[in-house]
Amino acid sequence: METDAYRAARAAACLKTAFAVAVAMNLAEALWDPDGAVWTAARVAVGVLFLVALVTCVALWVLRRRPAWSERP
Repeated sequence: METDAYRAARAAACLKTAFAVAVAMNLAEALWDPDGAVWTAARVAVGVLFLVALVTCVALWVLRRRPAWSERP
């Protein structure tokens, strides 16, 4: 069974990877103007991957920050 810390670390790694790929794609687009359906699909896929990783990181952070039900008065 996965622990919350492991899930958070894995989500953070996915977020870092998606961010690095997005930055590299933006740099490639700035230096060279790629065009076509494949490039557009790749940009959309990386954008969705980044968004999912960001939402997952934020959700895990919120879940770890809130007190457990047993700790409430």
